Amino acid sequence: MATDQDKPCEHETFAAVVEVNRIAPEGGSLTGLMADVTVWCSDCNEKFRFTGCEPGLSFAAPTVSIDGTQLHAPLRPASADPDFGLGLPSFSVHLEG
Repeated sequence: MATDQDKPCEHETFAAVVEVNRIAPEGGSLTGLMADVTVWCSDCNEKFRFTGCEPGLSFAAPTVSIDGTQLHAPLRPASADPDFGLGLPSFSVHLEG
């Protein structure tokens, strides 16, 4: 679909990439999983920001990249214990304005 550069994009068509990252020490067993999600308008290529999550990285709760355009969501297999991945290091970024 061709876009008219003089009009704002209606953002009607989207694309997304989901990368699932395995966290394991070299030669060790799986200790965590993280899904990184990025979404953009496939007509104008504008990235979208995820709202409601703090910037940083945590295996206990979803977070976002510093610019908010990538969601970091911790995962665990359905058969895993509820504390799967919770012992891994995390960090948060506090923005002051």
